[in-house]
This record gives sequence, structure tokens and C-alpha cells, in this order.
Amino acid sequence: MHKLKELLDNSAIRKCISLLSTDVLVRGANFLLIPVFLHLMTKNDFGVYGYLSNFAMSCSLILNLGYHVALPKLYVQTSEDKQSNSSMLFTLTTLLFSFVCSVFLLFYLTDLDFKFFNIVNKGENAQFDYTTYRPYLFVATASMIFSNFLTYYFISSKKIKNIQFFNLIRLFLCNGTAILVLYLSKDTDTVMLRLCCTYLSELLLCILFFGGVIRQMRAVFCSNYVAKALKIGLPICSVALINTFINFGDKQFVMMYCGNETMGAYNLATILATIPLIVFQSFNFVWLPDFLAEKDLATLNRKTNRNAKLVFLVLLGVSLVVWIGTYFLLLLGVFPQNYKEIISFLPILLLSQIFASMILYYFNSFTYFEKTYIPMIVSIASAALSYVLYSVLGKAFGVMGIATALTAVNLLVATSYMLLSKRYIKRAEGKIAYTMPCKEEEGDSQMIQKQ
Repeated sequence: MHKLKELLDNSAIRKCISLLSTDVLVRGANFLLIPVFLHLMTKNDFGVYGYLSNFAMSCSLILNLGYHVALPKLYVQTSEDKQSNSSMLFTLTTLLFSFVCSVFLLFYLTDLDFKFFNIVNKGENAQFDYTTYRPYLFVATASMIFSNFLTYYFISSKKIKNIQFFNLIRLFLCNGTAILVLYLSKDTDTVMLRLCCTYLSELLLCILFFGGVIRQMRAVFCSNYVAKALKIGLPICSVALINTFINFGDKQFVMMYCGNETMGAYNLATILATIPLIVFQSFNFVWLPDFLAEKDLATLNRKTNRNAKLVFLVLLGVSLVVWIGTYFLLLLGVFPQNYKEIISFLPILLLSQIFASMILYYFNSFTYFEKTYIPMIVSIASAALSYVLYSVLGKAFGVMGIATALTAVNLLVATSYMLLSKRYIKRAEGKIAYTMPCKEEEGDSQMIQKQ
């Protein structure tokens, strides 16, 4: 009872509960719409859509310049000086917009993206016309980049209600438009329609919400903030690029070895498996600013260890509910019967997302100590391992082997992050403990000299 009261007295936990009551419910409403999309799209189209949207998400994480890490850090450093804060926002926004436009223009003129998708279409099982979806994939990537930037701006400025409002409008606007168009359209490409409706709506919403960010800006471009942002963010971009082998590699190998139909089932299982990750993100939204602002390392270490246990147990419970709930949804016919294969590999994917959440949890420590190059080293080793495991286990066991490989790699990375995080905190505590006696001895010697 005492421990429960202590947890409820924790400000991060209280804020998380407040956010969970609205944010998770709003975002969770997307899962209520899954059966609608399953009935409006064929299993083949659902698989292709899932593959392309996951590809766009991977690209957005690479091209966002690591601002989901750099922005909270720089916002905390400039929060007490309004002019510096305004200049920082203007600099980072201008840099991001210019960079994204340049990369898009480069890919559009050189057709580099076609070379990648030709690899997928060489597989015997996976075939789709990338040319049809290309413009909408660019739109999807752009909307994901800027919606991610907006979200972390709201996190950094602790505007939790703005996150909730943004997600609420996105839920109705993007999904509502897509469902209406899919329902009214017959004998059309449902992949193209859903990509178009969903991400054009989201990009429009981002433009509207960016008005609030622009009002906080001061049109002064500061190269110092560029250097700081890139120092923190570029290693994150490298990590995202390398992690694509892990987080998108499983979809790539499912498409190559198992085909569009199996990718449809795998896409559904992947969506359901993100529920624990969404729960964790709601906690991390309120935990991250407090974590970065904490100066006392002993307090930081105690809170980190306590919350890690709590997060893991909660996510384990959520995963169990998701798996059992999916079984009954299939039994009741809410999910079409041709998706029943997901029951076998959904628990494995849920476990992989729990470990992915713990990776993000301990990643906060590298941001705190500005050691963001460390995850890049870990990611290189894990990416190489994942490629081997996906290839070997995918050929031998199909989708079950690929899901198992993903879980094994996430477990290894989460364990590595946890051990390295503890090491950095202990090392920092040791340095403080060493410098304090030195200062005391220096003070004593000065007193003796005066006497």
C-alpha cells in the first residue's frame, strides 16, 4: 500500500495517468478502426499498404535529423531565455525543411528509390507497381517527419493538451477521409487511395498546427544551434539508418520470402503489437523532460531503476490482454478468418515491442550524457546480426522465424542499453564523489594558510 501511494505521488506517473486517459484512448481509437480497413481492403492490398507505410516511417526517422532527441535537449537549455529559445526554434525548423526538400528533389531526379524497390519485386511472391504509389510515398514521409517534429515540440514545451488535441483531430480527419473514400470507391486501387487520403490530410493538419510554432519563433538563424543540433542528431540519423535493417528488415524479408498475402497478416500483427509501445510512449512523453532536467544523479539512478521495473510489468500485462483480445476478435468474426494465422506469431511480436520500448527507455540516458554515438556502435553490430538471422530463419521457418529473429535482436539491444546506461550513471556519480573531497581539502588548506 505504501509503495502504491509512493508511485501515485510520483509526478511523472501522475502526468502519465492523465495523458493515458486521453492520449492513449484517442490513439487507441485507431485500433477500433482496424476491422473497418480489413473489410474495405483485400488481404493483398492491406499487406502492400503496410509495407509501404512502414517504409515511409523508416525514411522519416532517417531524414528528421534526429530532432526527436536534439529538440528536447536544446529546448531545456534555452527555455529560460525567450529570445534564444525563439531563435533555436527558427533555426531548427528552417534547417529541417531545407534538408527534407533537398533530399526529396535528389531522389526524384535520380530515381534512387526505384533501385531499392526493384530488389523487392525480384522476389517470386511479392509484386506491386511502385510507380503508382511513388508520389504518395513522398507525401507520407513528409507528413511523418513534420508530425514527429510537432509532437516533440509539444513534449519539450510540456504542452500535453496540444498533443491530445492534435491526435484527436488526426484520428477523425485522416481515418475518416480514408474510410469515406474507400467506401464510396469501387474496383479501385485501395492502397493508393488510403495512402493519398491519410497522409495528405495529415500533412494539411501539420501545416495548420505549425502556425503555433511559427508564432514562437524569432527570425534569427544561429549557426551555433545548427552545430549543436547536428552534433546530437546526426548520430541518431545514423542509428536510424542502421536500425532500418532491424525494424524494417523484417517486413522486407516477409515480402521477399512470404509474399503480399502473408505480409497482410504480418502487418495486422505488427499494428496490434504496437499497443504496448504506444502505452510506453505516453509515459515517455512526460518522463523525458523531467529526466533531462534532473541534476541529482543519485535521484536519477533511483527513479530510472524503479520506473524500468514498473514499465516492463505494465507492458507485459498490456501484451497479454492484446493477445487474448485478438483471439476473441477472430472467434467473433470481427477480424476476418483469413487472418487467424496471426495468433501463432503475435505473442512473439508483442514481446519484441516490449524490448523495443525498453530500448527507447534506456536511450534517454545517452541523450542525458550526450553520448548519442554509443547507440550507433551497438546498432551496427545488431543490424549485421539481424540481416543474418532474418535471412537464415526466414528461409527455414518463414514468418515465425523472422518474428523470432526480431525479438532476439531487440532483447540483445535492450540489454546492452541497460548495462551501458547504468555504467554511465555510476561513472558520473564516481566523478562527483571524487571531486568533492578534493574541494574540501583545498578549502581546509586555505583556512590553514590564513591561520
